[in-house]
Amino acid sequence: ITRVLIKVGVAYGSDLDKVKKVLLQAAHDNPRVMTDPEPQVFFLNFGASTLDHELRLYVRELRDRSYTVDELNRSIDRLCRENDIDIAFNQLEVYLHNQQGNEVQEVKRTLSPDDGGQTAADKQ
Repeated sequence: ITRVLIKVGVAYGSDLDKVKKVLLQAAHDNPRVMTDPEPQVFFLNFGASTLDHELRLYVRELRDRSYTVDELNRSIDRLCRENDIDIAFNQLEVYLHNQQGNEVQEVKRTLSPDDGGQTAADKQ
């Protein structure tokens, strides 16, 4: 018997009860996951860009760990999409200001081969 931990970060504003339900459903639907002890879900942390959860469960055989993690991650991804839960990722917003303190206009890079990779501003 060995314990498996799966960490999942969801977007701020997610329905935490629904997140817990989805994670437990993924565990209960997997035949490799033991029912005694029962799988558990914990809301661990308010992260920088995520609401961090941990699914804790047990499998009977050490050789089942990797297969179980793979199967559960795929199931969690599918169930989250089906239940409108966004699996979050780190985000960073950058604001550029010139010396006068004014916000700088956004520059968008075009990568088409015929323009040599010029920016939209370079073409004007």
